Amino acid sequence: MTSQTSPLLQPNKLLTKLPFAFASLFMLAGVFLIIRKVSAQTGGAFSYPLDDPYIHMQIAKNIVLSGTWGINEGEFGSASSSLLYTILLTISFKLFSFNIFIPLVINIIAAISLLFVIHRWLQKQQISLLAEFIILTMIVVFGPLPVIIMNGMEHVLQALFVFMYLASFADWYYEQGNRSARKIPVALIILAALVVAVRYEGLFVVFGTCLILLFSKRIVPAFVLGGAAFLPVIIFGVYSVMKGSYFLPNSVLIKADSLELSVKGIMQFVQHNLVGKLTIVNTDNFPVGAPRPGISLLSTQRLLIILPLAFLFYRFSGEQRRSYGQLLLLLLLTSFLHLCLAATGWLYRYEAYLLIAAIAIIGALLARNIRSISWKGFNQLAVKLCVAMLVFALFFPWVLRSTAAYSKISQACINIHDQQNQMGKFIREYYPEKTIALNDIGAVAFYGNARIIDLWGLGNIDVARSKKGKYWTPEFLDSLVRQQKTDIALVYDEWFDAELLKRWTKVGAWKIPNNVICGSDVVNFYAIEPAAAADLRSRLKAFQSQLPSYVEVKWY
Repeated sequence: MTSQTSPLLQPNKLLTKLPFAFASLFMLAGVFLIIRKVSAQTGGAFSYPLDDPYIHMQIAKNIVLSGTWGINEGEFGSASSSLLYTILLTISFKLFSFNIFIPLVINIIAAISLLFVIHRWLQKQQISLLAEFIILTMIVVFGPLPVIIMNGMEHVLQALFVFMYLASFADWYYEQGNRSARKIPVALIILAALVVAVRYEGLFVVFGTCLILLFSKRIVPAFVLGGAAFLPVIIFGVYSVMKGSYFLPNSVLIKADSLELSVKGIMQFVQHNLVGKLTIVNTDNFPVGAPRPGISLLSTQRLLIILPLAFLFYRFSGEQRRSYGQLLLLLLLTSFLHLCLAATGWLYRYEAYLLIAAIAIIGALLARNIRSISWKGFNQLAVKLCVAMLVFALFFPWVLRSTAAYSKISQACINIHDQQNQMGKFIREYYPEKTIALNDIGAVAFYGNARIIDLWGLGNIDVARSKKGKYWTPEFLDSLVRQQKTDIALVYDEWFDAELLKRWTKVGAWKIPNNVICGSDVVNFYAIEPAAAADLRSRLKAFQSQLPSYVEVKWY
């Protein structure tokens, strides 16, 4: 049973737009404040807080200039985990030039679209303007949308398409009694493809809807949606194999947890998921190059409790719209699969689509039914304290996650500007069109105008194969860089075996202060051949005056 209609439920049309307008302005204000804080520290220079958006931009630029999907001209490299976002950047670069602000603009447009789509959906739920205002504001704050926008990646688009797909599927599924609704809508089929094209985790979402259809013996729609979801994976996979690469992008293969097809391997995989991903947060157990597990993982784990409780609330509240139960179960399954098979964190972006959808759906369910609950037993102080502690335990990790995101985002942008953007400028000035070895490739690839050997494997199929084949050794990497006539290497020492680094000549290092995002606060410069060390030293000294004054330079 839903709450009775109040005068606030049917205001004039202009008034109904106020929650959306406020949330949009609130979000834009957050983005503006972040940019202003970063600009004050960098002398007006703009920077993204991650290496990844520069990888996307470099691939898009390379497609425009040479028609090649990769970071190097004429070399295919499957370094992007988002097919749709890379294509969107390519089209934008073709139309508007290689402007660094294009990812930011795309994300702002996507975020406003996301708020508008949720706003329209909330209006259909017949909740009050106050409830809608609270829900949209919570999405901005706990998304946290300004931070995800500043990441310059595809995750706002992911949140948009996932929510559109879930809402559209639920509406269509429960309209099956109407003859006109029995045929699966073309828009839903397109959304199934877009959800996966924007990020491969979209397969988790579509898988859940296909299960529902199969259990209800709607075989044809299940295969149609499943086929649409796999279409972008298959198309790009075939193209990638034809280019001599893996079926899946290198970024997916390298970052994903590997499963060894043996009894021991399966047991280790299950144990890792049951303990390390679904139950506890071990902040000391994480691979090199990955973010330390923390509040993002804990916040996502909480969904495994919050969503079942919300489903129980739905069942006992008398809610008449069955779509709420379906949406909650779909989110629960998606959250479970995401925790088991994908990552969280990386500046709070990977799990954002789950939290945003959960806030919208649970918020609407509560707003519709909160007045229909009998609160007689809640008058006792002990009961109130228990409820308060339950809410605190479940949702306070979300508060901590949001607080951490807002506290780190500006400094993360400054870190990338101070370290990786400076690396790109150095390479552009002194090693243009030369071959450079790196472990974080984005900014140097985009700014540097050099040929990149990615020692970590995202942009280099030979290195990716060595990791999957377990021969990623000092001997292999040294042989590769010499075979490719590499001039210098810019690396984080702790990411590599000391036996590899001993083979090269260490010349200098840059150390940035207050590091919150870079793989290390120190990037080291090596000459592959001893004879090149003197030139590298003189060029580093000539460039030193262009570095921010607080970057510490060390010589060897």
